[in-house]
Amino acid sequence: MITDTKDYVVISGVTHKRNVILADANIPYKFSIDRKKNILFFCINADEFSDQSFQSVALNLDTGLASIVPGIRNGYASAVNQTSGEVFLGGSDGIFKYNYSTSDIDKPALVNRTDIFDMYFHNNLFFVDTAKQNLYEYKDTTKLLVPEVKENLIQHFVIDGKSDLYFINPTGLFVLVKGSKSPVLVHGNDISIRGATTDAFGTPYFIAHNGIYSINKINKQLSLVLPVNNGYAVAFDKSNNIIYSDERSVNILSPC
Repeated sequence: MITDTKDYVVISGVTHKRNVILADANIPYKFSIDRKKNILFFCINADEFSDQSFQSVALNLDTGLASIVPGIRNGYASAVNQTSGEVFLGGSDGIFKYNYSTSDIDKPALVNRTDIFDMYFHNNLFFVDTAKQNLYEYKDTTKLLVPEVKENLIQHFVIDGKSDLYFINPTGLFVLVKGSKSPVLVHGNDISIRGATTDAFGTPYFIAHNGIYSINKINKQLSLVLPVNNGYAVAFDKSNNIIYSDERSVNILSPC
């Protein structure tokens, strides 16, 4: 059961306080989190005076301080290797490693001349190119097309703790179970899913325009975890607290 007030929300009997970490952000989107440092990476729409459409942002969840990553053009996607702490940022010119010492990207790019739409790290780095919406694995400095889903358009995706691949396209939400040869439809496109992630335990979650969802693998049904008005992105911090965005803010839910 979910009950909701302005500042508090009750999820499965536990009361959570809703706090705004970052206000007046221009559509915070495509969340990735470095749980070791508690740093959130995401993109925002650039303002009208910028020569770019998007900008990559690093937000310290402990201090609330946010900074633009300056060296990446149209920084859009991000991914984090939770084991090594490596952070990957993708934009119009490819994929780059983020450097905490300089608060900027290292050059040259790991993947060149590819516009990046989405990324996720699971054993290796996976990414979707904007032009063809194909899924690739970056392995041993080579990008490899993932053969099981090469016939599928992919907009958003995530790989859970069991190595099952979930992806979203205009038809709906699909899952490619580890070891299978073809994906199956989980849910149709009546819910506008805008992003996917896993929590600290590898459980998949999805954010849509109207809320955050989990999935029941037995009956392959989406379950509403939290209603959100115009949701855009979701992540889970080092304490497994839910972080989500709406059109103008980044918010965190902390148990009371």
